[in-house]
Amino acid sequence: MKRPLIIAVGVLIFLGVLLWLISTLGTLYAGLSSLHPWLARLITILIVLLMVGAIGVIVYYGWLFLRPRTRQTPPLPKTTNDAAIAQLQSLDQQLSQVEDEVARQALVARAKTVTHAFEQQHLQLVIVGSGSVGKTSLANALMGEIAGETAVTKGTTTAQQNYRVAIPAIDGEILLTDSPGLLDAGGMDRASRELATQADLLLYVVDNDLHRAQYEILTQLLAVGKRTILVFNKADLYADDEIDLILERLRQRVGPRLEGRDVVAIASNPKDFPTPEIQPLIDRIIAILRAEGRDLIANNILLQSQRLSLEAKYLISQQRQQQADKVIDCYQWIGAGVLAATPLPVVDMLATAAINTQMVVELGKVYGIAVSIEDARTLALSLAKTMGSLGLVKGALKLLTVGLQANLATAVAGKLLQGVSAAYLTRIAGKSFVDYFENQQDWGDGGMQAVVEKHYQLNRRDQIVQQFVQQAITSMRIK
Repeated sequence: MKRPLIIAVGVLIFLGVLLWLISTLGTLYAGLSSLHPWLARLITILIVLLMVGAIGVIVYYGWLFLRPRTRQTPPLPKTTNDAAIAQLQSLDQQLSQVEDEVARQALVARAKTVTHAFEQQHLQLVIVGSGSVGKTSLANALMGEIAGETAVTKGTTTAQQNYRVAIPAIDGEILLTDSPGLLDAGGMDRASRELATQADLLLYVVDNDLHRAQYEILTQLLAVGKRTILVFNKADLYADDEIDLILERLRQRVGPRLEGRDVVAIASNPKDFPTPEIQPLIDRIIAILRAEGRDLIANNILLQSQRLSLEAKYLISQQRQQQADKVIDCYQWIGAGVLAATPLPVVDMLATAAINTQMVVELGKVYGIAVSIEDARTLALSLAKTMGSLGLVKGALKLLTVGLQANLATAVAGKLLQGVSAAYLTRIAGKSFVDYFENQQDWGDGGMQAVVEKHYQLNRRDQIVQQFVQQAITSMRIK
């Protein structure tokens, strides 16, 4: 409604000015004609040209001002490779915002490792599984030579082993990693799981049907989108019908999260044969790498950079929370001082709207959001009305009356109740605004009321109220 009205007013003003200019130009031409006709024509033409130019400029800039504004959104990545590049660039910007130097340097080092892996375009195959399922034997078989110690004792591989392996029909370098058992003792579980998430292609090895712990780990890896081949090893120990039955059970357990052809049976170190029987696995690896090789690398880089991004976001959120708490602490005691000096019988949140307005502006700066005074005032007044409608003013008075009387004489407590209550409600308001800014200037599904109620309930616990009262007494220098 406003835009058509502005356009209509602008057109009327333009027409009025145009008529006035035409009238003035006619008068000027008549006056100059009495001196010399050609001089009058020349000056009139020049003035008309200037008027046309001025009108053109006015129309152009008016169109720029009145045209509908569309938000510029960055183009979506067309490929997984483009998405990985965009994520790495975004990660660099995020890391620059982390103020904790030690934490930032640690994340930067990990980000450089991820970037280097992306630039090198090396495919990494990681072998994982429980102890004694034949992971190292499989690595040996893929290497075509004895690359690691094998034994029937559970947990032979106590540290990850890295090899370079050449698989027929695949160009480029492939790095093969044999990890300790995911379920081995000695605190290796976490390291192995971390290693598994870094793989471009994961070989998850079992020697029978999945038991509960194996199934849970595999499910977690598949949930994060890790490309996986489920390898049923030691098939030479079973009859053919038993092999078919185990393969069927495995496919049922992992379907539809894993294709049936990604479940293969092998014998990496058969007892009755001189050579490993791993050709079905090699064929599947070759098929996957041919079809998805570069995408596997890009997907893995995207996953790792996203994990780093989440860590950076957490650190940035933590430091913003600390900065926001300082802002809230400052303004709550400013509000307390103002209200304590005002001889009003009850706390009136509208009286602190100016203080809360400035608090909103400062909190916006903490979260990198520019908030105008007008917008901040609107937010502060809306929140004050919400608090009033929820009855939080009376609730705060009741809570703090008990807390103050427990620490001070009744007369002194009554005198200071208004200021302390104002500080308490300002704190709830500040915490609510923090949620608003953290949620990209959105109150969420429950709206402002739900956010305010949440922080009121969080801050009404006896221990928190007592701590707040003690802080109030200290801050306001009450003896």
